[in-house]
Amino acid sequence: MFRSYLALAALCPLTLHAAAPLQLAVSSALTSPYVIEDPSPANPPRGRAIELAQAALRNCGLQGRISRQPGERIVQNLQLARLDGALLLSYTDERSRLIAFPLRGGQPDSEQRMTTLSYAFYVRNGSLLHWDGSGLYGINGTVGVNQGWSIGRELMARGIDVEESVGIEDNFAKLQAGRTDAYVLHQLAGDLYLRHHPELKIHRMSPPLRSKPYYWVFSRGYAREHARQVECLWRQMPQLRPRYLPEGAR
Repeated sequence: MFRSYLALAALCPLTLHAAAPLQLAVSSALTSPYVIEDPSPANPPRGRAIELAQAALRNCGLQGRISRQPGERIVQNLQLARLDGALLLSYTDERSRLIAFPLRGGQPDSEQRMTTLSYAFYVRNGSLLHWDGSGLYGINGTVGVNQGWSIGRELMARGIDVEESVGIEDNFAKLQAGRTDAYVLHQLAGDLYLRHHPELKIHRMSPPLRSKPYYWVFSRGYAREHARQVECLWRQMPQLRPRYLPEGAR
């Protein structure tokens, strides 16, 4: 539906300067290299995904203010028009009824994704769990996930019990302590965290659980009222991904 708005807007002269900065959010559970955790919550988010978004805003003559929020709150605030947009959300049918994704033929347009992230299982060294790419065997407890992430629902659909925590540090601590049997996380972020915390006796299992494209999304109201701005920002993604994101995440 939003493609029709965008096609109509393309017939009009392109004037992209906004009266006020876009109110944007990124998940507080995302971590380096995409979003770098800052010891002061008052500081604005930074990291490669933030740099990509800022470059796209500049190219489209726009400005934005980016805050970190829990994933579930981001979706709610988009639905309530308390946010104009959000960075790095994966597509689900449920979310597509609430917020605007870049679509082609009624399906998410992966060419206009911000990035692709691969999920992987992390387990304690010596774990007897086995993952063969389709089934997880030997699990007796729960699998940790970041709060509000859609991958949790996918695991539950496989019959796996899930335990949510607020972020990467809590989930790895629970895994190390034996309170969970595994933790599912973006592979690049998980590997980087473990390199910085060699004291953790944890490793990643192969192959990845799955790979998913992640998008810059908008509230439905903003997408209708500012279709040219939305189209311009989405159009920047294929050009900017190679410049700002790690090779394995493009």
